[in-house]
Amino acid sequence: MDLEKCQHSSYMFNTRIASPFRQRFVTRNHTHKSFPDILLVITFNYAIYDVLPYLDLMYRQSFPQRIYCGPSQPCSSILNNMIEEIIFVSANVQAGVKSGDVVYRCMLKVINMNYDVAGFLHLGDDVALNTWNLHDLYKHKDKPWQKILLKSHLGDAQCGEFAPPPSYKCNRKKIEATWSNFTPYKERLLKVLKYITNNQNTTDVQQCGIRLSQLSEGRNTSFVFGISDFYYVPKTMAKAFSTIGQLFSDEGIWLEITVPTIMVCLRDFEDIQQIRGKDYWLPSDRNFIMPRFLKHSQNDHYFHPAKLSPIFQYEDLQRQNDTLDYFCNYVRM
Repeated sequence: MDLEKCQHSSYMFNTRIASPFRQRFVTRNHTHKSFPDILLVITFNYAIYDVLPYLDLMYRQSFPQRIYCGPSQPCSSILNNMIEEIIFVSANVQAGVKSGDVVYRCMLKVINMNYDVAGFLHLGDDVALNTWNLHDLYKHKDKPWQKILLKSHLGDAQCGEFAPPPSYKCNRKKIEATWSNFTPYKERLLKVLKYITNNQNTTDVQQCGIRLSQLSEGRNTSFVFGISDFYYVPKTMAKAFSTIGQLFSDEGIWLEITVPTIMVCLRDFEDIQQIRGKDYWLPSDRNFIMPRFLKHSQNDHYFHPAKLSPIFQYEDLQRQNDTLDYFCNYVRM
């Protein structure tokens, strides 16, 4: 971020948000829960760090332990004007969704910092976490959490299904059509899968290889994909997650393949807690979701996307006001 933009972002936050909160921080009612033994890891695909102060206000009460990570370091004027000091680590990689591995590289880096916590909760910066609904997942904090796990085999026309929605028909062509970033990873993914299923160097990789071979009936072409903007890794499987995740990261494999494949190769499917959430992919949906957020996601664990960056988009005052209203309503719940 350039210096002028950083200074403007800091001014915006201090005049419109921080000052009122410093004078009289709004006391939340019972709807928000606290999860003191979970480390919340909020990641950025792009260095849109203007929203850092807003995100920290949203989650600081529910998650006393928080860490932020992105492709590069934020400018000092944003960090210096946070209401509370935060921990930010840089993945030191090229920014962008197309790279596909920025956010789980962040997760690997944080896991290797050896925090003494029950687990690591990953959250994309544009995912709104309904903390008041996490109690059903939190009671299973010794197990991983993931949304929609679909298995497939490279080269096959069809893929089996773990737990898709009833209307979701799973086949390779649909995967490739829906997930535009899948095709470039075919050869690199096959390389990683072959290594895992044939390598016996470590117990973690060996266990992962056995499970993947079972999925593919002895072949080494099975993988799993699923939505991975929000997932949870318990401390008990964090080391294995990091070890195997590094193999995928070395080849730059897309996170929506990497994360769920690791989940399934380290735990029985029955042990993986299913996440509830709404994901809006169409541009027409994304333009009007903020005013509807609290109304339509009350019973879900999360909502995506819930981008806070429109707060700084003065060319669209309606969207800017809608986003500010959403933010203020959230922190007052």
